[in-house]
Amino acid sequence: MKLSGMVGRTLQLAPLLLLGAAPPEPVSTWHVQRVTEASTVKCRIESEKATINDGYQKVTTQLIVTADNVVQIVSVSTFDGGSGDIGIEVDKNAFVKFDKIIADKTVVFDGPVTATLIAQFKAGLRARAQLRFWPTWPVTGTHDAEFSLIGFTKAYEEMVGNCH
Repeated sequence: MKLSGMVGRTLQLAPLLLLGAAPPEPVSTWHVQRVTEASTVKCRIESEKATINDGYQKVTTQLIVTADNVVQIVSVSTFDGGSGDIGIEVDKNAFVKFDKIIADKTVVFDGPVTATLIAQFKAGLRARAQLRFWPTWPVTGTHDAEFSLIGFTKAYEEMVGNCH
């Protein structure tokens, strides 16, 4: 951040500090969604969509955590799991590899790794998803999508507490 930006931000917060008010809470990037599947309402939390270049075009991708603690990465592009290098790294934690791909466009983390990922999401600031696309095209390498984890814990608690 430039010095002028820091000074401006400090001046914006100065009246709040003088009045004893807390600085504004960061805007959450996670939201609870209710989804109807086979006439049953289920809840999940979704990150804001990240724009990524899949090697050929700009597309969006999103992190989703379901009420049954499955972590997913969803994109409009076709994932290539053949190299086994798709995964998530939260802050400076170890890279967690995916478990499977469903319907070509959903990367899934389930089983024991989800408890680790969810705990890291609660404690972390950012998640980096390393993705690979287009298994039938010439290889374009891996592509990273960044996701903020601000608001994850609050959204997760709302999902667990209010969605049955």
